[in-house]
Formats: sequence, structure tokens, C-alpha cells
Amino acid sequence: MKSTLSSLICSSMIGLGIAGVMVLPNRPAAARTVPAGYQTQRIEFAPGATSTVVYHNKNYYPVRYVLRANANQLMTIEADSSQSRVYLTMTGADGTRLIVAPQELTSWRGRLPKTQDYYIEALKPAGVDYNLRIAIAPNTPQITGQRIQFAPGATSEVISGTLLPHTSRFYLANARAFQLMSVNVNSPGANTSWLTLYGVDGTLLENGSKLHTQSWYGRLPKTEDYHIQVDNPKPYPINYTLTVGIQ
Repeated sequence: MKSTLSSLICSSMIGLGIAGVMVLPNRPAAARTVPAGYQTQRIEFAPGATSTVVYHNKNYYPVRYVLRANANQLMTIEADSSQSRVYLTMTGADGTRLIVAPQELTSWRGRLPKTQDYYIEALKPAGVDYNLRIAIAPNTPQITGQRIQFAPGATSEVISGTLLPHTSRFYLANARAFQLMSVNVNSPGANTSWLTLYGVDGTLLENGSKLHTQSWYGRLPKTEDYHIQVDNPKPYPINYTLTVGIQ
């Protein structure tokens, strides 16, 4: 595996030339610039959203994603491909290295040290498609997504919807510590839609973008709002039914 990654990085260096090779500093630098030859894409979340999915289907080019985040926010990054492993690197605009090659990481989760731009790079073989999933939990409770309201006396709610290709939809449900919650998403076809569940404080309960799961059941650790995210990883629209129960 290490030899494969080494060959991948060497191929990138040959294709770019010396001027295009990314060199991470040994100590924080005053600013980060994008090396020549890199494709760069700034990531902006939809209004009120705390995560996004970027679909990449181009041939082999080094790709650098740039996004803004605040100090102490909890970030989750995952690169997923059915064709090959896609490895990640990440550094802050000040030069702080959070994921350094050749760690061979396809995912990372942690709190950000500073309010600034963060640069994420994806290393992959030629001709490989992948989904890059990025979630940033808010530092303070805030309402995002569609609020789920149970009918009087009911303990569950069923919601139906449609998702465009490679998009997500977000729901918000309030619950108390130690209550039992069940969440399930169904859609035509096997494992078509994915489910992610986390608290407003950043506690991750189910990671559908990594495990490709469609349901979760358990006791809640805290009284707070819980974010329910339904993902469509397919290149075509899907219909889904989301069932949420709290007892």
C-alpha cells in the first residue's frame, strides 16, 4: 500500500514539474498559496447546512479544496470511492499540518485549531471517481434543516422526499438524554441512500457516508437537538422515506 501511494505522489510530481510540487513547511508560514498545476475549488455550504458532498469524476489531476472554518469547530472529512482508495492531506492557511502524506488516511475527524481557510488535497490514481464528504458541526446550538414535529401523542414521524444526484437533506429533532431514538431511511434499490446522525454539540452517532448505513437505534447521550442527514450518493435522483421514532 505504501509503494502504491509513493508511486502516486511521484507521478503527480512528474506531471506537475518542480514548480507544481506541494511542499509542506516544517513550521507555520505567513500564508498558503495554491501551487501551479493544481485544480482548486472553494467549498461553500448551502445556507443553514453543516455538511456537503463534493463529487469528483475528472481524470488524474491534483485537486485542492479550500473552505473556511472557525476555531474549535468539529470537522469530519471522508473520501469514498468504489474504484480505489483516495488519500487525504490537510493544512491550514497558516501552515499548520493536520493530515500529512503519507499517512494513508481516507478520513479524518477532529477540532480545528484556528479560524482560517483550510486546504484539503485528494491523492488518487488516474480515472478514479470519488465522493468527498465534509461536515463541520456548529460551535453553538443553532437551528438548521427541517424541524421534525411529532403529532400530539405520537412517538414517530414519517417523511418522504426526493434527492437530486450527489446531494443531501438535513432534518432536526429535539430529544432528551437517555431517550430511545430510532432512525431509518428507505429508498428503492439496495443501500441507495445513506444516513448520518449527530448531536448539535458534534457527537457523531452514525456515520452513513463511511459505513453506508441506513438505520440507527440507541439511547441518546444528551438533551439537545440531533441532526439527521440523508445522502444520495448516486448519479441520479432518488425517492426516500425517513422514519424517526423517539420514546
